[in-house]
Amino acid sequence: MSISSSFDVEYPPTMEFCLSQPDLALRAPPKCKPIITIAETRSKRKARLALSRYLSPIYSLPSEMLSSIFTEYCPMPVDPDKQHIPQLVLTQVCSTWRQVAHGTPRLWSRFQALYGSNGITVHGDKIFTWLNRSGEVPLDIAIRPKDTIFSPPSDILGCMNSFCHRIRTLNLAIPLHVLLHLNLLPGFPSLTVLNIRLIKNELIDSAPTKIKAKDTRLTESECQQLSLLRNSPRLTELWFVGPELSGEMIPEVLSLLLPVSQLRILHLIVAAETCHILMDPLAYLKILMGSCASLEHCALRCPQWIPGVIVPNITFPSLGTLDLLDWHDECESRFLSAITVPALRSFRTNHIYHGGFVNGGFASDMMELQKRSSASLRSLDLVGMHELSVDDILSMLAVLPALRTLGLNHCDLDTTSLMQGLEYREGERLLVPELRSFSFKNSQLGPKGSDRYIADMVESRNSTGNDDEQIRPAKLRRISKLTVIFEKQLLTQAVTRRLKNSVGDLDLGENLRKKRV
Repeated sequence: MSISSSFDVEYPPTMEFCLSQPDLALRAPPKCKPIITIAETRSKRKARLALSRYLSPIYSLPSEMLSSIFTEYCPMPVDPDKQHIPQLVLTQVCSTWRQVAHGTPRLWSRFQALYGSNGITVHGDKIFTWLNRSGEVPLDIAIRPKDTIFSPPSDILGCMNSFCHRIRTLNLAIPLHVLLHLNLLPGFPSLTVLNIRLIKNELIDSAPTKIKAKDTRLTESECQQLSLLRNSPRLTELWFVGPELSGEMIPEVLSLLLPVSQLRILHLIVAAETCHILMDPLAYLKILMGSCASLEHCALRCPQWIPGVIVPNITFPSLGTLDLLDWHDECESRFLSAITVPALRSFRTNHIYHGGFVNGGFASDMMELQKRSSASLRSLDLVGMHELSVDDILSMLAVLPALRTLGLNHCDLDTTSLMQGLEYREGERLLVPELRSFSFKNSQLGPKGSDRYIADMVESRNSTGNDDEQIRPAKLRRISKLTVIFEKQLLTQAVTRRLKNSVGDLDLGENLRKKRV
């Protein structure tokens, strides 16, 4: 076989593929994105926003209902450290909410500003913008420091000039010189509540030339012309705290505010707890007499009076609650002997910081005060009355048959004799049969082991059962609220169990001790 024959093999025919290039003229043009104008973009955004509003229930509410929701939301408490003002938060959600918020005057009728470190810094122009959105609704304004010492901006009070006629409540913590500048305002015809607290001014107190009493003394005619409340016929509540005032400055500063004849609530706290300055009582009492015609609630604290001055008689025709704070014993006795309170229902004296070292004088003053009253005292609260004996207290309670609330706190009383005097015994005279609430707090129990007499007294008044009901006096009321706290020791378990079974509202200070632990 020849070599050439080996190559004569028949192969299957080959398949040829022709890859021809497409005609470029017939190629389809590439798909390019259409050009979108800014107007079209905005319209699409509005369409998406309208769709989201349609899907979200909050946007389906009418503006009136949103306004009502905003009004309920804004008075909610806010963490002061975060400095989130609810009104401003609402305006930053969207344009619709901002329009509704700006068109709701009640949202802007309450303004509160804190000054000092970590406080909200708000200047006069911002206050004006805020209050200008309130329309014609009454205003509630509070400007106070976050620190004990601060200096407010000079334009804070000036911006209120256009809104004085609509201010309903005004709460200010300001230095004395700012109080004097308030006289330049046109008045407060709609004012019902005024709360002023005098504080130190960092700039003035640190300056070489300090404000002295003689530098700010005013004549009586000047005080009448510069009275802050000369045009406040609706004012019924006045709170004034001025612990830094001297004895000479107290009558002069108070004359800028008082007298106001239509006041119903008056708080004059014009001396520190440990104040030892002397003051002429006549000027102070003269101011007080001009505002006592309609008083229903009065709280007073003043410095020690100059001895030897005859105190004039004062009648409080409508006063129902009298609260004396840290008075000197001799001044308190002179005041109680000079006043007549025919409608007095509640009396409280607090000597936790000063005074209270009286013997039988206070008891006799209280009994004489009750004799001059045509109403029976319903509430008596004695705090820090040191050296007041149990016999004196029982003598007072003997002339207070309608007493319902009794507080004897931090008076260091003998527990045994006091509880035995209040205990109900058949056939014996019962003191304060209307008693329903009793508070008894001391540093420690005295004498030791006398806590069982507390349970005996409560059980004698709160006895139950058919047999007890037959012999129970008609006027005897059960003690429904009892507070017994001894700061340095606990009641025995047996006494605690007896009290819990006898009284529904019982406070033994257990929660306070748990917090201390």
